[in-house]
Amino acid sequence: MTAEPIKLPDGVILSVRNLAVGFQTDAGGLLTAVDDVSFDLNKGSILGLVGESGCGKSVTCYALMRLLEQPQGKILRGEAWLKGISSDLVPYGREHGDVVDMVSLPQKYLHKVRGRKVAMIFQDSMTSLNPVHRVGKQLAEVYKLHFPHMSKAEVHEAMIKLLKKVQLPDPESRLENFPHQLSGGMRQRVMIAMALACRPDVLIADEPTTALDVTVQDQILGLIKDLQAEIGMSIILISHDFGVIAQMCDEVVVMYAGRVAEKGTVDMIIDHPQHPYTKGLLASIPRLSDKPKTMLPIIEGSVPPLRNMIEGCRFSNRCPLVSEECAQNPALQLHQTDHLVACHKVSAL
Repeated sequence: MTAEPIKLPDGVILSVRNLAVGFQTDAGGLLTAVDDVSFDLNKGSILGLVGESGCGKSVTCYALMRLLEQPQGKILRGEAWLKGISSDLVPYGREHGDVVDMVSLPQKYLHKVRGRKVAMIFQDSMTSLNPVHRVGKQLAEVYKLHFPHMSKAEVHEAMIKLLKKVQLPDPESRLENFPHQLSGGMRQRVMIAMALACRPDVLIADEPTTALDVTVQDQILGLIKDLQAEIGMSIILISHDFGVIAQMCDEVVVMYAGRVAEKGTVDMIIDHPQHPYTKGLLASIPRLSDKPKTMLPIIEGSVPPLRNMIEGCRFSNRCPLVSEECAQNPALQLHQTDHLVACHKVSAL
């Protein structure tokens, strides 16, 4: 019996459904780092994943790319349906039309999709680039893998054109540089170029401005935004900075301790936050209207470690609204149109 074709909602290019990720410990136990995460990425839009360090943002995207540390990292359950995969590229799963599940896609087909249809910019460009190979050699590997028919001259021309597109000065000579000979901003531009070489449909940017000064950060974010508009790709932007999220994103998923706390449009989340955690994050952002030399509000405590995860609502030990019902895990419920919140204190639609 032929399976029914998977139909994603109109305009959705990537649909993540009930994703759970765990890590095997040396003692033989299993720690769940991401628990029941779901979201949709619309074509041509930018979706922000925001939260403190340790909330599961990067692990979620590493799982989508099937880049979890092995053998410890495991996808426990869930699906990640990616649209726009031709049968020439991946013959597997054709009963679902042009949609494939990144979670269950066989390894022999994965390399055809990863990099070509969905690509990733990693957080630390210095450790992501190979320190003993020149920039040109590393960038050329992308073309050799995905476009083996291209000649050396065609690859060289494509690399120069791409480095100009990401505004890397003197691209001809930069191809001969080693990563340590470039500044942080230049290395990040090289990483963006490598990710965009195949003009992917989906780009995952994992805190792409980490360790860059404010001026360079603004240039990199502006570059990503301009290239996104030019190519028409969809972006998942991971950040702990709500200022960056407000500047860049159309929709936001707020994560806490491996779960989704709140999600909705960027205007809805920033102007009308409902979850106490989201409110706390936004309250901690400095504003020009604040009284000078006053302490910023903070969220007391820290994200619980995986070994000692809290039962029920995982934010309950830090929440000012905690009550007995918080001993039960709150379901993600619709509060307003396109605005979902996981909190017992927030009324459902």
